[in-house]
Amino acid sequence: MQRELPNGYDASVQVVDLHTAAVIMEKSPDQPLVPASTMKIVTSAAAISSLKPDFTFVTEVLVETPKEGSTQRMFLRGTGDPRLVTERLFALTRKVVDTGLVHVAGDIVVDDSYFAPDAPLDEADKLGVRSYHAPYGALSLNFNSMELWIVPAHRPGMKANVFLEPESDYAEVRSDVMTVKGDKPAQVTITKSTISDKPERFSVSGEIGVSAPSKRRYVNVANPALYTGEVFRRFLKQAGVEVRGRVVRGTVTDAANVIESFPSEPLAINVYWLNKFSNNFIAEQIAMGLGAAVHGPPGTREKGLDAIRRYLRHCGVDERLFVLSESSGLSRSNRLSASALVKVLMAVSRDFSCSYEFMASLGIAGIDGTLKEKFLDSGLERRIRAKTGTLRGVNALAGYGILPEGNIAAFAVIVNSTKPNAGIVDYADRIARGIFEPSTKKR
Repeated sequence: MQRELPNGYDASVQVVDLHTAAVIMEKSPDQPLVPASTMKIVTSAAAISSLKPDFTFVTEVLVETPKEGSTQRMFLRGTGDPRLVTERLFALTRKVVDTGLVHVAGDIVVDDSYFAPDAPLDEADKLGVRSYHAPYGALSLNFNSMELWIVPAHRPGMKANVFLEPESDYAEVRSDVMTVKGDKPAQVTITKSTISDKPERFSVSGEIGVSAPSKRRYVNVANPALYTGEVFRRFLKQAGVEVRGRVVRGTVTDAANVIESFPSEPLAINVYWLNKFSNNFIAEQIAMGLGAAVHGPPGTREKGLDAIRRYLRHCGVDERLFVLSESSGLSRSNRLSASALVKVLMAVSRDFSCSYEFMASLGIAGIDGTLKEKFLDSGLERRIRAKTGTLRGVNALAGYGILPEGNIAAFAVIVNSTKPNAGIVDYADRIARGIFEPSTKKR
């Protein structure tokens, strides 16, 4: 600690033997600090412990008064699948086609009423078009983002080719990107506008060199349910199903009957993607799903946070040691102490119903996830499984590691700058290296 932590930083650290529960070392273990994405440890542990690894989010297709391959209206209803992507929506479409449906006389009604989501919380940046700030929803597709491609024309002076994937009637592109000489990488400005009953419009301007590689940007959508419904409608039409109506928002009626129930991948797989790659969208979707399961729909941020608070108390964490604003760690209003994180890590490790799936979700030092490029050439490869946390002036790491003497420990290191405008720091990583590095590697 003395070697690695300069003045102007606070740290909360605790290392506990996983099997004996003996404290190996600690420094201000009960000091609540901004945890950044180590908050996802608490979110995923609460969800997988409460809902269990085999829990699924179900997307349903329902129809009204079906008759000889035809229906008056079709409904697409979601319950928060965080990883419904284009390929899986296509698979759902094929299942619907296999029921013999060939004609939808009226509208496709998209029902996302299972969640009542809040907007993403990011005090450091204004919400914009990037996928990082995608809205949440019970009926979501591709993390509520689209791919925007910028491809240079075959000669300078021509407009570049700009298009969106997946293709649907949900959105349109207005492009003023010009192709210029040379290999200048694409430099573009993207804005969007949303008008009721009109396609969402993305306006793109800038330049790209004629010999430059194509540029791919991810942009978020304003209306997740309509976006999902429009892609679903296009897939139906491509499969030969005639759809006479529009895609509209609404709720399922009592007269509708389920013709296809499409489960998500198991929660264990979603938690894997959540922790390995620190996905904020998956964290919020899972938290709202947890809130709906515990308190009843609609799932909300506060219901999810209440369920997570209950789990923290169940793990023996004093309420004075945490403050929760959202479940992904994006907000700087979150506060967790190292001891709170360690209590969660200890509790989930002892829960046979989910412990192995949870541990498998954490990044492995030097191998994968957000730890793929960390602890290389330190003798720690594969000896730490942990979740990272990074914001400006915040660096955190929490998980499990093998101590030099061979014991396995649960640990948490949270470092916060006390100085304004601090940049990205890696002091938590350095402290963790000092704790777990084999004695032959000590500096």
